[in-house]
Amino acid sequence: MTEKSAAALHELVGTCRQRLEDDLCELMEELGPALIEEAAALAATSDDEARRSSYLDLRRSLGDRWQALTPALRQALSLRTGKSPGPEAGAGFGENLHILSDDDMAVQFTAREVLGRISTACSEETGALDRRISYLALRNAMQRSDATFRLASLFGCIDRSCADIFPEAGQRILLLPMLGRHLEAELPQIYRATNESLIDADILPRLKRSYRDFSLVDPATAAAESARITSALERLVRTRAAAAGAPADADAGSARLALLDSLNTLQATPALSANGAHTNLVRLARDSAAARNVRPVEAVTLDVVADLFDLIFGDQSVAEGIKALVARLQTPVLKVAMLNQQFFADRNHPARRFLDSISAIAIRWGKVVNASDPFYRKLSELVDRIRHTYDGDVAVFEAANTELNDFLAEREEIEAEQARILAEAVRAREEEMRIQREGQLLAQKAADQQLARFITPDIPSEIEQFLHTYWRDVLQARIFASGPDSTSSAEALQVASELVWTVAPKTKPEDRQRQAAALPALLKRLHTGFDEIGATESERSAFMDTLVDLQLSALRAKKRGTPEPGPGEARKPRPAGGSPTLQVSHATKSGVRVQDISLPQTGDLGAENTPDSGTLRRVRQLVRGDWVDFITAGQARRERVTWINHGRTLFLFSNSASECAISITPEALAVRLTNQTARLVRPDTPIFERALHGAVQSMDKQA
Repeated sequence: MTEKSAAALHELVGTCRQRLEDDLCELMEELGPALIEEAAALAATSDDEARRSSYLDLRRSLGDRWQALTPALRQALSLRTGKSPGPEAGAGFGENLHILSDDDMAVQFTAREVLGRISTACSEETGALDRRISYLALRNAMQRSDATFRLASLFGCIDRSCADIFPEAGQRILLLPMLGRHLEAELPQIYRATNESLIDADILPRLKRSYRDFSLVDPATAAAESARITSALERLVRTRAAAAGAPADADAGSARLALLDSLNTLQATPALSANGAHTNLVRLARDSAAARNVRPVEAVTLDVVADLFDLIFGDQSVAEGIKALVARLQTPVLKVAMLNQQFFADRNHPARRFLDSISAIAIRWGKVVNASDPFYRKLSELVDRIRHTYDGDVAVFEAANTELNDFLAEREEIEAEQARILAEAVRAREEEMRIQREGQLLAQKAADQQLARFITPDIPSEIEQFLHTYWRDVLQARIFASGPDSTSSAEALQVASELVWTVAPKTKPEDRQRQAAALPALLKRLHTGFDEIGATESERSAFMDTLVDLQLSALRAKKRGTPEPGPGEARKPRPAGGSPTLQVSHATKSGVRVQDISLPQTGDLGAENTPDSGTLRRVRQLVRGDWVDFITAGQARRERVTWINHGRTLFLFSNSASECAISITPEALAVRLTNQTARLVRPDTPIFERALHGAVQSMDKQA
């Protein structure tokens, strides 16, 4: 870590604060339409007439007043003292509850509940940020008590702004939970961007995110979930015991041993049927003779685990390759659950953690798993080891988790080095393109100056337009390649001169003869120019048809009447290509291809090439480790953010399974997201977790 001066760190803190506040204000400005729509939907679905009326009132108020909220929020943010809130205001609100009215107290409680949920959603990012703040405080860049980045302080500003714009307590009680749901989704991204800026500045860069990150669950939520699962299991066992009666201890003991013995045989059985579908081995075990006389608790365990794997195999969002991995773990998972039912309720159980790791790593592939990917090969190796060696000792899962952690750390280092090599190539390319852009601008100016002498009041508008667009591109390219005084540039100017002359009226026979003799060579050179700039066949044909018409008029010594553009009507520029982005590929020294993607460098990009502010903001909040699907011809290619330049004007995406990396500007990525040729990939709930929730819901219905 390179040590920075206190002044440099102080400036960094100021930059990060400004960006965080700007992102927050932009978000609040964008939320207006969504909140209006949400209020209308809640009104439409409410059975209570009074509540329906309240939501309709809120919808009207949002439509009338929401635009005033962002200025109020900026004002509130600017007036922050930077001091941490005291214990009485732990949620960021400074009022003493005992002096509040009933309505105000209800708003306070609502706000505290909303802030609690947002805090949980942001806890991973705010935790890392807090450690970085401590580092900065030790270097006198800010006070440890400074609340600049504290979530409570930010939310307090939001709450006060809402109170200014929506003074009615009833409206804020409805508005704050609606607003909170959006903030739960968006604020973690804003905080992630702040952390990333500090990482870029080398502030505790080793607080890395891993492949195994999921949405953090606070201890209270985890405890409540564990209690719910345990309670549901107990109710189901009691229901089963009451319905079937408990078997004799001797019979139950013998049945249990027989079942475990049959599971040892089943553990080596492939989990695929003849048609390629995944066989639920647990359901086979449950329906076998060996399970006929087991105790209710074991019967319930068999049912729950069988439901779990049914739900996993039926989950359309899970890739077949991942289902194949999980299918091979059916019998070990069942044996784990048979030996210890707390497996269902304990998130930290070694088997649960290994299953969660499969989900976390699966984000690399999407719907199509690359079986040759080192990550998949490692998971497959560990799964087979567990399937062949698990005998009731969870140490097998612990060892697999340790080995997987070591592998992931090793791969992180390998991919970090690959990203470094690619980043160097992209930085060199960025500098090359900067120099090229400067040269192109100079060439463009020179081309405009040299072509200006051919533009006279008598020139047909079609020819003027051609010179300003297509032929300027030709001349610009030649000047850029060879210089303004080169032979090729002079030939382009000669073509322009002859072109203008051929459409001027011909009154003398010798002029008509000269034109007839010159036309073949002129047309050939025009086509050469079209080739150089990649003009389409339709573009060429359209111009040539117009040119023939103008030249025939000239031979008849007529001026072709062409209407001039009306007031404020601009001449049409050269049409842009069908794709909204410009793509260029080149090879790096390492042999890995990098595809450069940026928007066309034109004055008017058009609606299809103009990113909206909300999407662009989300793109700029991407951090290293995030994933994006790039879609071409319906096929998705998943890439990970591995490098972002200092100004966040260029993102580098790569994947160890892909031969080609992507460098792309935020604007171009935002356009691709808008036109659905790219999509952001968000970590989902782990596969096993989703299935467990489904099984618990089923248990609740049966109990």
